[in-house]
Amino acid sequence: MQIEERLTSIERELRQGRGERPEEMLKQLMLEMPRETLSQWKATLEPVIDRFMPKRKRRLRAFLDAEISGQPAEVRETVANSAYASALAVETVDYEAEFRSQLEDLSRRHIFQWATSYRDCLFEHFDRYLSRMKKQPQTSPETELRRCLSEHSHAIFAKGYGHERDAKNTAHDRAVHKSIGGLERFLELPLDYYISQTSNSYRQRPVLALRKLFSAACLGIIEGYAKVRFGAEHGGLLLPKFSYRWGYNLAFLTPAAAKEMTGLLDVGPLTEGIKCSVIPLLDSIDRLIHKPREDYFPLPLSSRFSWRDRLLDIGLRAPLSVSSHPLMEARAYLDAESASTRALREARSRNMALVVTPLKPDARAFVRDKEELGDIVVEADGAESRAVADKAEQVWGRRIYDLRSKRLGEAISHNVARLFPISEVNLMPFYRVQRTSVRNLARTFDRTKNGVRLWCSVRRSGKTTACFGLDFTGTNFVIIPQTCGTGPTANARGFFDKVCKAVESGALLAENFVDVSVAECSPVPDDGKRKVLIVDEYETLFAFLRAASEQNAYVRFTVVQPLLNQLVEFARDNLLVLLGQQPDAHFILMDQNQLAPYVRQEPFPLFEHDTGTRAGEFSELVGKILTEGIGFDPGFLDGLHRETAGHPFLTVNVLCSLVDWLIEQKRPYRGLKLHHQDFAEFRETRLKTNLMAMSQDFAFFRHAIEQAMSERGYHDNPWLFTVYWVLQAISRSAPDDLSVPRSSLPDLLNRIPAPGPLPDHLEILRTATQANFLQCSEEDVGVKIRTLGRMAAAIRPALA
Repeated sequence: MQIEERLTSIERELRQGRGERPEEMLKQLMLEMPRETLSQWKATLEPVIDRFMPKRKRRLRAFLDAEISGQPAEVRETVANSAYASALAVETVDYEAEFRSQLEDLSRRHIFQWATSYRDCLFEHFDRYLSRMKKQPQTSPETELRRCLSEHSHAIFAKGYGHERDAKNTAHDRAVHKSIGGLERFLELPLDYYISQTSNSYRQRPVLALRKLFSAACLGIIEGYAKVRFGAEHGGLLLPKFSYRWGYNLAFLTPAAAKEMTGLLDVGPLTEGIKCSVIPLLDSIDRLIHKPREDYFPLPLSSRFSWRDRLLDIGLRAPLSVSSHPLMEARAYLDAESASTRALREARSRNMALVVTPLKPDARAFVRDKEELGDIVVEADGAESRAVADKAEQVWGRRIYDLRSKRLGEAISHNVARLFPISEVNLMPFYRVQRTSVRNLARTFDRTKNGVRLWCSVRRSGKTTACFGLDFTGTNFVIIPQTCGTGPTANARGFFDKVCKAVESGALLAENFVDVSVAECSPVPDDGKRKVLIVDEYETLFAFLRAASEQNAYVRFTVVQPLLNQLVEFARDNLLVLLGQQPDAHFILMDQNQLAPYVRQEPFPLFEHDTGTRAGEFSELVGKILTEGIGFDPGFLDGLHRETAGHPFLTVNVLCSLVDWLIEQKRPYRGLKLHHQDFAEFRETRLKTNLMAMSQDFAFFRHAIEQAMSERGYHDNPWLFTVYWVLQAISRSAPDDLSVPRSSLPDLLNRIPAPGPLPDHLEILRTATQANFLQCSEEDVGVKIRTLGRMAAAIRPALA
């Protein structure tokens, strides 16, 4: 029956803002489950039911209760359907009153539960408002949407700040940073909804309605925040200081909404930049949408905002007939200082269709002398915004005409895979993939009551993104994602920072240190629920504790050992999940380490793929990397997944190299679709050891492997040292299959030129398999991520 997979499909439908279809899917699933099974799964089903809107929730709960009753199957089904039909008889809805009521319920019972309760509520109401906007474009339902969200935003952020300052005695600056993190998460919800609807919006009315909806929601949330008093400051003063946390939303606003937003912010460089160049750029896009056309109403699909560089990039959907350029990119510089000749040259090299910017005299002369820049740069010279938008509209017109006029056989010339921001810590919503495999792991939390779990995987496997993107709060537990490295949220390192301060002070650790620290890092108020603390980059935590103990024996007994003991106590009633690369980093102070015996290692999933299909999370990832411009069939996906095993970072690296190969081949971009044979040919010609040793696409892992296999690497991490030497030995011994008999593994280990003892071959086999380095059967052991093995084969470390 695959209950886990079906529940995940239901949740995926809910995330897309749908209500009726997932309700029917869940009802059908419950009908198919035997009563005994249904009873066992009740604790898992209830959190899913709670994600529905109140009326659907009541219907489904009535159905579940009737199904679990002790009556015969045919009677149970009759009673359940009767209860369901009774709950279905609902009065007509006052949309605004119901929305207000449910927002108040969120504020009382589910405050700041963005990824669950808020997402479910907002998506269903966004669906309703969008439907009304499409059917009645002359009315203004977006006004009531904005009003409701503005009032709610003001209420919850004022409440949250007050709680931090009064109840938790949090310092002002930290309380403000937490509120900004909450604002960022809140704003992601209308953007997530916007992105989910873009594939359904190709006609003029849906495009206009979607832009209005997003603008109203974003503006309402910002407006409410701007009015909150944070001590002596108000939100409108704070927002420009943290524009890097929310500024990318500007790309999706209507020009009227962007203009209103400037009135909510404290006057300064940000507001001046928005008025000068961003609003004219948005105005030019709006004009394209309002033009009467048969098949093309452009819609912003991506955004990048950098306050450091004072720029906003917007990726605009190109005409459907233009398959090689799925995005037309435009840029607005917020001041003339940032629009240097070097910056303008870089914008041209990125194939920008339009640049709107104020210019200094030297940059103006540079643009005048360079014809290729003069064709795309529109100066925001202090003239009326409308006049600047007029010029920008003309540039768009020429760009669209040029794209539509390209010959059928013209070769691909732009590497779209390099646009995927794989190195960014906080991926924008339009680049994220909702991972079924990770959601299934999270679902087990409801049945895994306590303990310590260790998830290990190769570097850059998407652990941090999955960890912080999960944020799944059930009825019985709350997930608290933390990292010991760089995280995407303001409080991402909260727990590790508290540990560092405790070690630095050297004072005897408070008896409730872990409980208090975890509660302070929780994304929602502490209400007694069971907690799931996820600690990413856990090796850093334990290496720090080991170093502190070796440097100061006193700290070992006042801080380190009490901390380990408290983590054991925490794990008796809660769940502690450690994420990292190596499986033995927690083996410190083993003579008195009470935590180590409780740790159980489990595999962390790479992106999964079902052979022979284009469905699933790996296909979605590849689609986001290649965009709509390059198609692919299931055979191509099969070959790519066999090569990268679904490792996201290496998948991007391989596809960047592949698109360069397509460009060199001068493949026609119109109607380009990749097949299994394409990948096989690319693999044979480009994924060779000698070429990968020189390619910049694989530089990150080359350096990481070189360090791991060096003498210093052995002393830092003998396990990782051994694993990479094993990968190299297998890859060099069997360059085609990348697999050798299991019986040969001890001999491979004996040939490693190590400065000291190595782990046992059975230990390596078990742990490296769980960490996605190796895969094994009863007879063979092989490299799981073939690209990684090929790179290991190319390395010549100092010990070789």
